[in-house]
Amino acid sequence: MAEIISVNKNEFLFKQDDSADSMYIVKSGKMSLIISDGVSQKEVDTASMGQLLGEMSLFDKKLRSASALAIIDSTLIKLPYSKLEEDLNRMPEWVQAVLKKLSEKIREANVKILSTPSRKKAT
Repeated sequence: MAEIISVNKNEFLFKQDDSADSMYIVKSGKMSLIISDGVSQKEVDTASMGQLLGEMSLFDKKLRSASALAIIDSTLIKLPYSKLEEDLNRMPEWVQAVLKKLSEKIREANVKILSTPSRKKAT
């Protein structure tokens, strides 16, 4: 079911608005999650050992909400949605609805984050 993949430093695992068919667990390394509106971009999170990325589309069936860029050489475990959907479909409908709603709220937060001016640190 799972596949081990490598992503080199400064290489994208996936890009915002790509179609999605898998989620990932970081086995080693560090990934940056970046959102963009075409004019500006912001890092909204990082994922390091043991953390998930790419899971939102599993729940809401939408395109990637962010790009994932390797900060350092990274190894990830790729988990195909096709296998995970079997488990998800066995969950109660209310759990599926909650997961979908949480993904929706994260997508809405990303839009707000991009529209908020960056604060510069005082020197």
